[in-house]
Amino acid sequence: MFKHILIPTDGSAVSAKAIAAGVAFAKEIGAKVTGFCAEELPAHPYRNGVPVPAEIALELQRRAREFARRNVAAIEQAAKAAGIAFEPLVTMSGEPHQAIIDAAKERKCDAICIGSHGRRGLARMLLGSVTRKVLTHSSIPVLVFR
Repeated sequence: MFKHILIPTDGSAVSAKAIAAGVAFAKEIGAKVTGFCAEELPAHPYRNGVPVPAEIALELQRRAREFARRNVAAIEQAAKAAGIAFEPLVTMSGEPHQAIIDAAKERKCDAICIGSHGRRGLARMLLGSVTRKVLTHSSIPVLVFR
């Protein structure tokens, strides 16, 4: 039924659970995995009305790129240890939920395995939920892990 699973990560402990479960699921059903992380957009050139020096903005961008690559490398290690096919994907986005949905479409995935922090009440309203937005807008099945 499922041949290609997208596993997005934000580097959190909850994402680590989704990675382990998603890789185990992929192995069990013989699917391949695409590991995904949305790199944060470059820092705004102004902070509190003061221009951010170019070298600091470039360093922040480099660190965001490296963080995203390390996160995807963790998925790759899990996939290789399980002996399943793996593809990495890192993109830049200000809207992670849309980047996840777009990545699934671009790579022709037929399921998404994602972690949820499980926030409730005011925290959920204020912080929003990437997972909730993926669930709401995805046209393919989404497996959520906590």
